[in-house]
Amino acid sequence: MSRRTGLGAVVVALAALGGIACSRAGSGEPAAGEPPAAAATAAPIAQVAVVAPAPATSDVSVEAPGSFIPYDEAGIAAETAGPVVLVRVDEGARVTQGQTLVKLDDAKAVLGVRQAEAMLAQARANFERAKGDLGRKQALLNDKTIPPSTFEAFKAQSDAAAAGVDAADSALQLARRRLADMTVTAPFAGVVRDKRVSVGQYVREGDTLLVLMRVDPLKLQFDLPEKYADRIATGREVRASVAALPGLEFTGAIQTVFPSVAAQSRTIRVEARVSNPGYRLKPGFYATVRAPLVRLAGALVVPREALVRREGTENVFVVRDGQAQLVRVQTGVETADQVEVLSGLAATDRVVVSGADTLRSGDRVHIKG
Repeated sequence: MSRRTGLGAVVVALAALGGIACSRAGSGEPAAGEPPAAAATAAPIAQVAVVAPAPATSDVSVEAPGSFIPYDEAGIAAETAGPVVLVRVDEGARVTQGQTLVKLDDAKAVLGVRQAEAMLAQARANFERAKGDLGRKQALLNDKTIPPSTFEAFKAQSDAAAAGVDAADSALQLARRRLADMTVTAPFAGVVRDKRVSVGQYVREGDTLLVLMRVDPLKLQFDLPEKYADRIATGREVRASVAALPGLEFTGAIQTVFPSVAAQSRTIRVEARVSNPGYRLKPGFYATVRAPLVRLAGALVVPREALVRREGTENVFVVRDGQAQLVRVQTGVETADQVEVLSGLAATDRVVVSGADTLRSGDRVHIKG
């Protein structure tokens, strides 16, 4: 090979190597012996604000929907049979205890009383006569004028006459009761909810004539989550408002905490007694109830924004060793700005209150301020 030919081959080889180097440079690949670039930049440290849990020192209450129901409700039934001659009330009427509601035809009952009175008078007369005869026979017996058997016979007659007085007196009381039963009166003060009888109607013993509701006081029923079962107590005052009477608040006292929890709703029923002297509250009114709860020793409160709900659990983030740790807690009452924490936190913990929704357990954080 000639010298010129060899020099040309070297030039071609150098050109090829230069093209490869240029191609690598254009593609961003590092040249031989050059250190590789970092694959990713470090994740930023989250800036968070924290607070310390505060002791729950004030009384707490919980809000629940409720409804008013009659304190008592009774079907007023006829205690005897007969035709109705008078009905003095209608639906919605207010009645007082002992007020006459319905009257039945009492003509036969009046005659029955008169007959029983006459029978009692006759029985008393028979007894007085028998008692006198027995007294005379006692004197003859003492003088041994009559045998003891004769005296015993008169004594039996006197005893029978005394029993006759008792029987006649009982018959008179029964007749008077039948006469009284012809007049149906209110067993308590209230409002007539339903009238089921009219003048001229023949009623039988036990037929319901009307339904009476006691509406002063009223019962206020509401349900609370089962977690409050041990924190609701009888005698505590509740407050209620109703949409039908805006601006008014009604108070009452808890009188019953039902002993069982509803299987489906997992709630416990509570019943309070609310006075209703002016009958302004109506049975069936929907109410918003605020019920006080017994404060638990050691309970803490944190801002509501600190609470993190994930997968059906309630949690908060606490800062430990520069990292955010997700801690499961048991909560109590939740208000517009605070949450009561019953377990899971210590008073010395630092709870994240801003940016908690974007954190993951183990994230490094920096406390602002």
